[in-house]
Amino acid sequence: MTKRTIVILLFISLAFNLAVLGSILWLRFSRTCPARAPHSRYQRIALPSHLQDDQVMWNPEIRALHQHFNESKIELMRELAKDPIDETNITAIIDNSLAAQGSLERALAHRLLEIRKQMSAAEAQEYFSARADQMKQRSQAFKHKYNRRKDNEKDNRN
Repeated sequence: MTKRTIVILLFISLAFNLAVLGSILWLRFSRTCPARAPHSRYQRIALPSHLQDDQVMWNPEIRALHQHFNESKIELMRELAKDPIDETNITAIIDNSLAAQGSLERALAHRLLEIRKQMSAAEAQEYFSARADQMKQRSQAFKHKYNRRKDNEKDNRN
């Protein structure tokens, strides 16, 4: 090969490499990724417009109960990480966590009842049916994911 052919091939290779690198950088920086939510494929079901206030569902009492429940879960995880384990303490934390969860669920249910009282029958039908359908879809997706993992583990044992 002549020196000129090698230089031409080198420039072609350089141009190709720069094009690939530029494409990768363009794809990386030009696309805006939506913020990922815990359940990003499910859209939040909106309350009727006259109830769309942050304080409607998450009033200070519910926030405090939610915080207490989260703290009890964290405390349980920290206690389980210790060695040796103190079963008496862990059992007490579990009982505390269950009580906190029960209080939170009770407050949320009462708040939902209060919200329902402010809705018309049509609004309630639309909102709560959509919520029920969404909960069913999440449950089915979880079951599907669990069954896929279980089936994959069976296949991998052989």
